[in-house]
Amino acid sequence: MGLQPLVKLFATLFSCAALLMVAGSLDAQTGGDFPSAPLTPLLPTPPADPPSWAAFKEAWANVNAYSATVTFFEQQGTQTQNSVFDYTFRKPATATVHFVKGPHAGAILVWNGGTTVVAQLGSGLMGLFKKTLSLHDPQVMTIRGASIDQLSYAGIVAHSQNTPGTMSEAPGPTILGIPTDAVTLIPTSAVTNSGLTHEILDIPKVPSLPIRVLGYEGETLVRQIEFSNIKLLP
Repeated sequence: MGLQPLVKLFATLFSCAALLMVAGSLDAQTGGDFPSAPLTPLLPTPPADPPSWAAFKEAWANVNAYSATVTFFEQQGTQTQNSVFDYTFRKPATATVHFVKGPHAGAILVWNGGTTVVAQLGSGLMGLFKKTLSLHDPQVMTIRGASIDQLSYAGIVAHSQNTPGTMSEAPGPTILGIPTDAVTLIPTSAVTNSGLTHEILDIPKVPSLPIRVLGYEGETLVRQIEFSNIKLLP
């Protein structure tokens, strides 16, 4: 064998040995396996919204402002509260409440998105008397602790997003001749949900804006909010 073939043979053997040494080094560093890309943990897919709830959120996204007549009932222990008021809401965060019936009949509350509300305590000369109160002053909250901003459709959406729990949907009742779907929210903790163990929203097909909200403490109905004369405003 000539010199040149031997040189080529030794070069080939040297290259193979070098590759084996590199592979052995990597094998020692990785515990026997070649390096691989780190595995990305699989996150659980959040449950889809019930169809009527998704339709409500989509409809609400296209509303700039609305007005409605709200008939309100609430119970806390042996105490009850009943009232009717005209409610106007404009995005991003302005609400005006004019009480028509109930203990605060004639009063007007105005909220402009901050931490206070302006209360006008009557009409005529009495209407000249205005008072600024905290948004969460008991004088301007319901007996179960709801503030006037939470009585809007925006407040309903925010409440569902901020309340851990489960949502489901079933055919709802026909209200004033309008068929609805009933969306039920069961919170993880009633303690952090004004004591409500479950809530039901009755949502019509068109427009997909709730016309009734029910709140239960166990089997007892302790909150009922009905929306009528709903008008979408420019």
